[in-house]
Parts: sequence; structure tokens; C-alpha cells
Amino acid sequence: MGNICKRSNKSGPDLRKVVPNHTSPVQSTKKKSHPNWAYASNRITTTKYSILTFIPKNLFEQFHRFANLYFIFIVALNWVPQIQAYGKEIAMVPVIFVLLVTALKDAYEDFRRYTSDKKINHKSCRMFSTKEGQFKHADWKDIHPGDFIHLSCNEEVPADILLLRSSDSQSICNIETSSLDGETNLKQRQCVQGINYGPQGITAFTYEVICDLPNAEIYNFRGYIQLSQDENDRVSLNKDNIIQRGCFIRNTDWIEGFVVYAGHETKALMNNKNPRSKRSKLERFINRDVIWCVIILLLLCLSCAIGAAFWLGKYSGNIMFIPYETSIQFNPLFQGFILFFTYMIIFQAVIPLPLYVSIEIVKLLQVYFINNDLDLYYEPTDKRIECRALNVTEDLGQIEYVFSDKTGTLTENVMEFKTCTVFGQNYPHCSGFQQSSQNEEEDEISIAGSKYSQANVSRNSSIFENLKLESELQRELSFMTLRSIGSLDLGLPHNGSNTKQIQEFFLLMAICNTVVVSTHIRKDNMDSEGHVRESSSNNTLTNPRQPEKPLDIFSRLPEMQSKKLAPLPPEYRARMIPGRSQSITSLESTGPIFQIATSRLDTISDHGSVTSTTTGSSMRSDISNIRYEAESPDELALVKAASTYGCCLLKRTAGSVTVELPAEGEVELKVLQVLQFDSTRKRMSILVRHPLNDEIILYTKGADSAILSVLHKKYKLDEELKKVVQQTEKYITSYAIQGLRTLCMGKKTLRKEEYNLWNKGYKNAETAMEGREEKMLQCICDLEKDLDLLGATGIEDKLQDSVPETIFNLRRAGIKVWVLTGDKQETAIEVAHASKLFDESLEMIVINTNNLEETKDLIEHHLQGIERDKPQALKNQSAMPRKSAAAEKKNEYAMVIDGVSLAFALTETLKKNFLKLGEQCKSVICCRVTPIQKGNVVQLVRDELHQLTLAIGDGANDVSMIQTADIGIGISGQEGMQAVMASDFAIARFKFLQKLLLVHGHWSYDRLAIFAIFMFYKSLVSTFVLYWFGFYSGFSGSTNIDSLYLLLQHVAFHAFPPILNGIFDKDLSASTLMTNPELYKVGPANKIYTRLSFFVIALDSLYQSVIIHFACYFAYDESVGIWEYGTTMMVILVLDILLHLAMETHCWIWPQWLTLALSFLVFWLFGIIMNSFFFTWDHPVTPYWVMQNTIAKPIHSIVVVITCVAALLPRLVIRTIQRAVFPNVIMKAQIKEKLENRLTENQELSRDNSPSSESSTPEDTMASTVSVTTTSTQVVSSQVSVNKPVIVPPIRFSHGTPRRRNGSNRDSAESYT
Repeated sequence: MGNICKRSNKSGPDLRKVVPNHTSPVQSTKKKSHPNWAYASNRITTTKYSILTFIPKNLFEQFHRFANLYFIFIVALNWVPQIQAYGKEIAMVPVIFVLLVTALKDAYEDFRRYTSDKKINHKSCRMFSTKEGQFKHADWKDIHPGDFIHLSCNEEVPADILLLRSSDSQSICNIETSSLDGETNLKQRQCVQGINYGPQGITAFTYEVICDLPNAEIYNFRGYIQLSQDENDRVSLNKDNIIQRGCFIRNTDWIEGFVVYAGHETKALMNNKNPRSKRSKLERFINRDVIWCVIILLLLCLSCAIGAAFWLGKYSGNIMFIPYETSIQFNPLFQGFILFFTYMIIFQAVIPLPLYVSIEIVKLLQVYFINNDLDLYYEPTDKRIECRALNVTEDLGQIEYVFSDKTGTLTENVMEFKTCTVFGQNYPHCSGFQQSSQNEEEDEISIAGSKYSQANVSRNSSIFENLKLESELQRELSFMTLRSIGSLDLGLPHNGSNTKQIQEFFLLMAICNTVVVSTHIRKDNMDSEGHVRESSSNNTLTNPRQPEKPLDIFSRLPEMQSKKLAPLPPEYRARMIPGRSQSITSLESTGPIFQIATSRLDTISDHGSVTSTTTGSSMRSDISNIRYEAESPDELALVKAASTYGCCLLKRTAGSVTVELPAEGEVELKVLQVLQFDSTRKRMSILVRHPLNDEIILYTKGADSAILSVLHKKYKLDEELKKVVQQTEKYITSYAIQGLRTLCMGKKTLRKEEYNLWNKGYKNAETAMEGREEKMLQCICDLEKDLDLLGATGIEDKLQDSVPETIFNLRRAGIKVWVLTGDKQETAIEVAHASKLFDESLEMIVINTNNLEETKDLIEHHLQGIERDKPQALKNQSAMPRKSAAAEKKNEYAMVIDGVSLAFALTETLKKNFLKLGEQCKSVICCRVTPIQKGNVVQLVRDELHQLTLAIGDGANDVSMIQTADIGIGISGQEGMQAVMASDFAIARFKFLQKLLLVHGHWSYDRLAIFAIFMFYKSLVSTFVLYWFGFYSGFSGSTNIDSLYLLLQHVAFHAFPPILNGIFDKDLSASTLMTNPELYKVGPANKIYTRLSFFVIALDSLYQSVIIHFACYFAYDESVGIWEYGTTMMVILVLDILLHLAMETHCWIWPQWLTLALSFLVFWLFGIIMNSFFFTWDHPVTPYWVMQNTIAKPIHSIVVVITCVAALLPRLVIRTIQRAVFPNVIMKAQIKEKLENRLTENQELSRDNSPSSESSTPEDTMASTVSVTTTSTQVVSSQVSVNKPVIVPPIRFSHGTPRRRNGSNRDSAESYT
């Protein structure tokens, strides 16, 4: 993110000075004499218009659209006297109507923005009042840079503020930044140091703040506070001192801050981006066919102009019955030129005026109904689907590639500790797993994807309810004290025991993290009006506007389980620390680990203290009140696991961490440095000082590759240590194969001199103005080396519910699913099998290489192998046609590629071959990939294959691919809202993708495709009808239909029925589409709106226009007036269009048939009413009383009925033949659906008419059953011709479905059988 502030001045300063407002003699910040006058206030305005600017600005924006400019040009032409075709005023009505509808839509959207702005601006907070000398209630909009504000726990921060004071004794504040950067973990901010407030409180802060100009860099902030005139007397400011707008105060009673940025200059608002504007695939097709409409318009106008020139050329001299004004107008060329533009006005409807506006309305209402689908609502989190992009709904029905993240998308991202290895020794926590696995037959299980895998055994388990504690770990941890950690000799036997490593391993799990601990409800002694009460134990005033209920995101420690521990060996009993024997006795007798600490311990040293321990019951009560807020689910799982074993994290401050040790009680360790995790190192470390001997210990955890690569060299030289590393790597691989996430642990002991030297270099790197990040990274990497190996953990991330079914159905729908994940390859493969992304019918291709040449050779090798297999498959299919599906199955592939190989595969020389190989695969997994690589893979498929892509993810690392794909879907899960904010659609669970695509996607595509085709049809047919009249009017530019009818027909008479169809029509029910995903394939194959659809509908329009015009022409003799002849034609035209729409309607609900009937009724009544008055827009004649005279004659009704039947009969016959003889897959499904509904109705009717069970005999019941079956068979036989008497005819699709894990080729019970 760069600085997007537009106010920067190259010649001006790059800093701003903010003065405390209470120190300025000018009180009002609106006056120019105020030092902070030039800075933006906290009032936000996101509206585009005001009352004064709405009309000119909105018209200016609408005139930027080509279609609107075209119709404005047509209106302007009509004002030229020689070209005029219609009345000047009435010709403007359609354009004004479209502009008005669009303006109303824009006004409504802007009003919603205004309402949202007003709601935000009137949020309240406590701001310091200079006049009253205390904090007072104020609206957010009244805040200005230089003000002081007071905030309580759980209150939202209204502006970017410097943290000056905090209720915390360590002068820190915990904040949540999920609304800013999508991260839900708590972060700490530090109060500005070096300020003495004294009894004056916040008013003692009278210093100028010099800081950066407003910018969008949320992770950067530079500045200083000038304490005096001396330039060196200043306090440095950094990103840890600022709290951005939109953050929430957590785990802190209250804070006070100084506003530096407000309103639109805050970092949050400068990072806000509106939903992206995209063009759907169907819209691109529509734009292509609009060009064909323009070509047709030009051809029609040109032919009419040529016809007019030829007709006029047959006469010499002036024509008496044509009153041209001047003699030059009798020139055929001149008349041809003039009439070209006249017919452009007459034929303007060729380009459908309301097309784009109607499509926007249809999409908007489609989105409304998708948003309100209860099947896409997730009750546990109270989240429903959110449609952020309003113009790509139909693309949901044409997706061909789905790119998915794994963690948090396919999985829950709720981690549970499952197993660990310490110093080469494995400690599984799922009893019976290995034994049961070995007893199974080898042909029923596999290393990856076994149904007996550890991940699957505990798929629905909770770690604290079902996790069986490992007895040896319990025993080793039961006497864990300060003396047993660090480099001190424990005095314990070393006959194969890993006591020291185990204890340090679990201490690392407890403290090497950024978990925030909360133990009580936060309270503030200042009320919402700024009044302060004295705090007491019984009368502490809380913020009345904030709830006291703890947040749901906090994880509460469970009550400890009472489990029987394994007995201690005699040699351990003899070496127990004095004073602990009674604890161990109680341990063996009662079981719970926390009952060990029952004796009071003395304070150990100044660096670490041990508080008085309590009885087991009270201790469990205290621990049960602890709540954890973790940076990641992995950290939360590790801390909980350590707590379960008795090593409990109790408190964390900026300079210390307090833990509960099983045999010692509360111990405080001084924290010297926390080195946060980053994607470059893939590690996190914490430096602590040992309370007993002042040793400095570095604890590090991270990816296995990041830890094992920085071990001490002795692990390569010493054979025993080398075996430890090999065993650890073996177990890590085993965990990954079981689908578990792995983390590796290490430690290092530093001498005091070594630490001081490193700390000095690190401080210099922190204060460096140039290359600060690179220097800090180098310092950290210098420290995190020569580690001692402790062990590794296996953490389970459960699959979300219904993920296997969803992926299986997406594959059946013809969608290729690619999983792009940063996890280990083995873990990704196991999840792929568990989620049905891979099955035994797929041959796996694995690409793991280290250089470009190797990658190239491997890709080419696999491509050649696939090509060799193809002829054999075809041969098998021709020789054994009955087994062709099975033969095809044997030649389906799945590909797995790691991040290093992918980097080479995406180069210019290899990307086409890589993509070619990916096309041959049903499923692809890219593991160990970076966020940039995710976006590159999606872009490669989108740009090279020109197929619609969908990317779905839940974290910040998925934003790249979400923004790159044609459709981006964010999952609102554990990793914040960053993916959601970058997406087009947001859902709560991966399983919702199934209905979103297979049902709503199919419906949206089908509706809009038919809607667009129909809009072209009604424009063309009404234009062609006018075209044929030109042959009988000497191409004079006159029409036989009232101009009022022509101009209003597309915006009034038949405008609403197609819109209703575009919203409500359903070709198939949701249940049919869900149980038969194969039906989705019509969308990606463009079978509804094809390249020929426009030309087919143009020919149909041409035919219908011929029937309509010439039926009226030959039905009436020459004595009939032009208006009566034209009125009959208009009635037929309107009725024909509405009946055509009825033929294209799949299902009916009352709004559809009601608007259809009302549309014709409105037209009919409009004609009667308008013809009842003596006026016209087409001088010199008038259609007075024409409609009444026309409909009174029998010939009118006869012509209307016969003409409509003749015009629509070919389409009806073709559809009937197609449905009966060669139906497509949709028609087959419609027939089956109707038959099933009819059979269900007949069976229910038969049950209702059957005798009651009390009075019927078994023979009667049997006879009734036979009767129902016979009736059902007769119903089916009457509808469909079949060879055998069956109830429901089978529908066979030309493709195969993936075989199940047991090798069966049967479809699921929900498929067509």
C-alpha cells in the first residue's frame, strides 16, 4: 500500500504539525487563524451528489454511456424539420423515461450512502471540552485534529489517535484491528513515553506533534513530540504509539488519546475501496450483438434511402402530390440522404433502449433474493451471504475453474492439539490409532487418505473432551519447576528420559506466542458524560454503552479433567524436591494435574516471583475464568494444550509473562524481546530471562524447514543427535500424511555478553532511517541460529461440514477445482483425499523439482505419458463400448506441485506446457505457495484459457487470487474480513458455494440469457413491421402506426413482464439442480445464449413481422384508413410479443401472469382513452376514435387471432418436436420433474381416497397398492413412449461421474437413476 494522499506537494514539507486545541487562543477550528484549521474534520461524506448538484452531475454521468448518447442523438435528429419522423415532444419521452429511472436508482443508492454517513457521524464518544475543562459527550463529526478523546473497553476508535494514557500499569493498550486489516488477533499499543502529566491530567500535554502527512500505510507511522525549543529535546513516535480509526479497545479499562488524523485523512478511510466494477461474460456477448443491431440499423436505413431515391427517380420534375418546400428536395440523392436519417429515427428501436437499464434492475433484484436465501445463512455466526458486486451474478452460472484456499476455506481453521514428538520420541494422543490401522487389510487403507487416519478418527472431537492425555508426558510434567528448566542439572536419572526437553517443550508452547490473557471484566470510572466517580470494590461505574458480556471470540479454558495419572517410578519419588511429596501423593490418588501445587512457595528472586498457591479447587476456579485471544488458531491450540498438562499461561505484559507450573505455582519470567512471525523467516521467537540464574533463553517455533535448517552443527556431527533429527523428521512427515498441521520447536541459551552485543545491534537496526526492515531481519536471523531441537507438534484442522459433498458435486458439474495452499504437500494431499478432491480413479502426478531444467523435463515427461495413454483409451472404448466409461476413468489425472516447482512452471518458457498439463487434470493442488503465486496461477488460467474463474479464500493471503479471478468469494471466518472486503460475494461456509453456483448461478444465467434474447426479439420484430410498410409508402418516412404507440411500447406496454421473468422464472427447481449437478454444464458451454442465438431470433423476428404486416395488409381493403390498419397491426404486435414471452416462460407465479395481463390491458385502455380526444402528435391527420371503431369490427378480432397463431405456430411446433424427439438435458430434467410431481400428486390422492387402516384388510391394502402402481404406470406411459413400463424414465448423461472410494461406479442416491 502506498501513499494515495493527493495533497502532497513536491515543493512543500512531508510532515504536518498538530497543536493541542486547548492551547490555542482561537477556540474554533473552523477559523483560518487556528493552527489546525487546514486539517480535515472527522465528518465523513461518501455521497456523490447534493441537492444542488444531483441533476447536472447525474446527467453528465449518464451522457458518458454510449447508448444514452445514441438516443440523445436520435432525439436531436427529430428536431431537424426535414428529418423529423415523430412529434418533437413525444420523441423525447422514452429517453426521458430511461434517464429518469436511472436517476432514481442513482438517487436511491446515494441516499443509502447519506444514511450510512449520518449514522457514523452521529456516533458518540467523550471529547475534552476546553470551555468546561473536562471530557464531555460529543458526536464523531465534531472531532478535529488536536482534540483529546477518552475511550473505554470495547469502544470503537473514532479517529487516528496518539496513545497518551492508559489504565494499564504497563502503559499499554490492547486493540482489535479486524475492520482495518482483517486480522482478529489483539495487538498491543504503547503509550507515548517521557510525558509527565501530574495532577493536571491530560491537559498537561501542551506539546506540538510533528508527524507524517496523511497516507494509507496502516503499518507505518513516523513522528516526534517537540518537548522544548531544543531540537534534541523530543520524543520519537512510531507505529506502536498510534491507534487507527475503526479499531476496538480490548482488555483495557480506559485510554486517552490525541487526535492526529480525522475523517477522510485517517488511514482506514484512505484504504477504503468500493466494490470493483466488472463486466460479465454474458454482458460481453450482449455488447457484441448490440453491434449487430447497429449493422442491421444501418442496412435498413441504407436500403430505405436507396429505395426512396429510386422511387423519386421514376418521376421527372416536381411531384404535385408531394408538397416539398424547395425544388432541391426533389433531387433523389438529396432525398435519399435526408430519409436515411429519418429512418434512423423510425428504426431506433433496433437498439433496445431499455436493455441496459432493465438488466441492471433484474440483477439488482436477483441479488436481493440471493441475499435473502435462508439456505445461505449460517446461524452460529449470524452471517448471511453478501453480494458486493451487482453486475456479475450470471457469471456464477458459467464457472469452469474454482481456485480454493485450504486453511479456513475447506477446513474450520479451528485447531486442536493432537500429537507431538519431543527429542525424537513420539507421544500420540489418539489411543488405539496405530494398532487399529495395522489390523486392517492393506487394500482398504492407504497412507494418505485412509479412513482410519488420525485426522479422521477425531474429526468431530474436542481436544479437551476427547483427548486422552499421554501418561508419560503427565508424569514428566508433574514435577515441573523453575529448577527443571534452563541449563541447571535436575539431578534426575538420564536412562533414556527426556524430562528436561519435555518440560522446556511445554513451557515454549505456553509462552512463545502473542496470546493475550484476560481474567476480568473491564470497567471505566468515567461515564458517557465525562463525570468521574471514585472507584471502589463495590461501586465501580462501567461504561453504560458497552456490554459487560465477554466477547465470543475469546476462548475460555475448560475445567480440568479428572484423569488418573500413571504412577511415578521409584527413582523419581526418591529425587522429588523437598516439600513436594504430598503434592505427588495427591497427584497419584486424585489425578488432576493442577492439584499438584498445594503448598505455599516463597518468592524466588527479583526477576521471577512465585505467588502463594491455593488449593486445587480454588486454583481450577481461577483458571476457568481465564480467556485467551490468540493471534492464530495454531497458537490458541498450543496454549490450551500446555494448559491441559498444567503449564498454564496466566498473564502477559510488555515486559513479563506469568505461567503456572505444575509443581511450583505462579512463576513470572522477564521478557526481553518478542520477535514476531513473518513469512520470510517462517519463525517466531521469544527471549526470556531465567529467574534463578539470570540465563537468557531463546525459544523459537516455526515451520519444520525453518527450524531444522538452523540447528546447531552438532546435530550433523553427533550420531545420536543425528538420529534424533531423523526421527523428528519422520514423525513430522507422518503427521502431515495424517492431515495434521506441523510446527517445530527449538531453543538456545545465550550468554549475557552475547545478548548485550546482539541487543545493541538490534536497537541500531530499529532506529535506522534507511533499510530498517532489512537490517532488523538480518539481526533476527543472526540470533535464530545454532538452535537445540526440542520437538514438533501435530495440530488438526477439521474439514468444514459438507466439504466432500460440495467438491464432489462441483466436479460432477464439470468444474475443475484447484487448491492453492501454503501447507505441506503431505497435509494437502491428505485433505484432498478426505474432501473428495482426489479419489482412487485419479492417477496422481507429483512435481517436486529444484531447478528450471528439471521442471521442464518432468512436465514434458508427463505430457508425453498422457498422450501415449490417449490412443489406448480410445482403442479400449471402440473395442469395448460398454466399458468406455471405465476406460476413461483409468486415464484421469490429478496433479500436485510444490511452490518451488511452481515458480519455475510459471516462467514464460514453461507456463504454456504447465497449463496444458493442468488442463488434462481433473484436480490440481499447489502447495507451499505464496500469495503472489496464487494470483499468478489464477491469472494464467484466466488469460490463456479464456475461461471463467472463481477464487475463494478467507485470509489476507488470498486477496491476490480473489481480486484476480473473474469472481472472487471471501469466506467470513477466523482470519478476519480482508478477503471479504476484496471479494464480489461473501459467504460463511464453503458448502454454500454449491447452491450459489448450481442453483443461483444457473438461474441467473438462464434468466438473463433468455431476457436478453427476448429484448432483442421484441426490438427487431417491431422494427421489421415498420420496414415492410416502407415498400408501400414509397419509402417516404411515414408510418402506419401512431408514433405514441411506437415510442411507448418498449418502456410501457411490454416492459415489465420480461423483467418479472428475469427475476422469478425457473427452468428447474432448486432440488433438481442440487441433486443433479450435471445440469450446470449448460452454462459454461454457453448453450442458452450462443453465438447463433441472435441470428436465430433475428430470423424468427423477420418471419413474424412478415406474417403480422402482410396478414393485415391482405385482410383489409383499400377503403380502410391507415390508422385503422395500423391500430390492428399494433394490437397484434403487442399481443404477439406477450404471447411469445409466455411461450418462453418455464414456470408461472401470480406476479408473472398478472403483469402479462395488465400489460395488454394497459395498452388497450391507453388506446381507447387517447383516441377519445381530438389531438395528435402526427399532423395533419388525427387518430380520433380509431381504436373504438377498429375493435368494434369483427374483422379486427379475426385478424388478431389468426395472425398471432400463424406468427407463433412455427416456434411452438419446433419446441414441441424438440421436446418430444431430441430434447436437451434441461428438457429431459423438466420432463422428469413434471412426471415426478404428477406421480406424487396421484399417490397422495390415492392415499386420501383409500379406506382407513382400521377397517381395511391386508388384501385390501395390497389391492390398493397395486392400483396406485398401475395408475402411476399409466400416467407415465401416456406422457413418454418407453420400451418397458417404468415409473420414471432414466436420464443418462454422456459423461461419467467419479468412482467412490470402494470402486463403485454408481452415482449417489440424489442423481438421476
